[in-house]
Amino acid sequence: MPFNFNLDFLATGGLIGGIISLIFGILVLIFPRILNYLVGIALIIFGIFSILGGSLIFGILALIFGIIVMIFPRILNYLVAIYLIIAGLLSIFTTGFAMVSVISGIIYLILGIVIFIFPAIINVLIGIALIIHGVVAIGQFYGWF
Repeated sequence: MPFNFNLDFLATGGLIGGIISLIFGILVLIFPRILNYLVGIALIIFGIFSILGGSLIFGILALIFGIIVMIFPRILNYLVAIYLIIAGLLSIFTTGFAMVSVISGIIYLILGIVIFIFPAIINVLIGIALIIHGVVAIGQFYGWF
């Protein structure tokens, strides 16, 4: 009889994923800027692997953005805010004023403006989202809900 090794606890929403999400969520709430540094590190690693994989332009861009985020960690929040504002405006004005596009564009626009005025709020929101995801994943693993 072959050994049946169950890897459910390693699944994305499984126990390990939930625990990691919960830990990172708590860390982000305690140290909000850690998220920006993690993104900076990820960009640098992505840039190195992209260059080694032969994608020179994307690798160099990722390295540059990663270094900029590491030096100026709050710039990431502003870049997200600018992206949301532009995406909101494009969604409102380039989709023929379809109701769903206008509503989602307004939501993007408002979120972008709020994040631009209060840049640290995005880190707190992501921290809360990670904690909620972690609790739900752990709860689903144990069958609580």
